Amino acid sequence: MRFLAISLSALVMLPAVSSAQQSAQLAPQGPTIQAAAVGFRVNEAKVDASTKVTSAPIVRRHAGQDVALMVVGVGAMIAGALIGDTAGTIIIIGGAGMALFGLYHYLE
Repeated sequence: MRFLAISLSALVMLPAVSSAQQSAQLAPQGPTIQAAAVGFRVNEAKVDASTKVTSAPIVRRHAGQDVALMVVGVGAMIAGALIGDTAGTIIIIGGAGMALFGLYHYLE
């Protein structure tokens, strides 16, 4: 039994000692942004100031209020589903209206 335990331990340690678990550092590991790009690639050295396009940043006013309306509306819908019966149905309809109102203003 002792011989079996020693040979099994040696067998387990063999890959670690022989560096079989070490990965080769020849290529970058995992996917890259450059490999995921689809379409034409422009070399940055060829781009000058006249070909670059700048856009104005999009400023969303009151976006937090719209998101809050959507979250509270969905929460009211869940609460209405838990309440059930006629009162729950009324709460679900009110929550859906609130969520849709918030979504409308968010997408506007």
